Amino acid sequence: MLKSPNSTNRFLIIYSCITTVGLAMMLMAFKNVKETFDEISVKRINIVDDKGNNRIVIANEERTPPPMVGGQTYKRRFNPAGFIFYDEKGNECGGLAMAKANGSGFRVMAFDYDNNDAIGIITQEDLAGKNFSAGLMVNDKVPGAPLGSGVNRINLNTTNGVAGLQINGPDGKVRLRLMVDSLGTPYLETMDAKGKVVKKVI
Repeated sequence: MLKSPNSTNRFLIIYSCITTVGLAMMLMAFKNVKETFDEISVKRINIVDDKGNNRIVIANEERTPPPMVGGQTYKRRFNPAGFIFYDEKGNECGGLAMAKANGSGFRVMAFDYDNNDAIGIITQEDLAGKNFSAGLMVNDKVPGAPLGSGVNRINLNTTNGVAGLQINGPDGKVRLRLMVDSLGTPYLETMDAKGKVVKKVI
């Protein structure tokens, strides 16, 4: 027996209503879903606040977002894989990065002021394994200064077997250097405002 056009229309309306209600129930069910996984493989994870702003991004090289500072987006010299931290305004404020560039491998952990790098821990070695370095960098902030205008004050590092501590003045120029070379020989140098060695103790 053939259905009348009116019966068909009523059927479609009922079907549409049931489908809509079903989809709405599914969305409500997944809104606050909590799942436990033993393993998950993804290319990027965004951890956001209640407003949807990124607070932490975990990504591979291809999915790493460009840096945003002061509400403006900039271009990275190269894209690393790792973690990126954001403040409540959405500005990048630190991270953990791993990358290869210019024939070297980098591992970096950094925390920033609002206008420049503050603390950085970095390891670097060339892909041939002949040259290496690892160290800690500490910068001063220059309040109200343009982006990237901080002053490097402390460097503690080892490079190809030479370990050293360098302390800079408020102008960023070296004033004190304490070193131990690859043969184990220690020495201390102090510099004047122009960077000239005024005293050396071995």
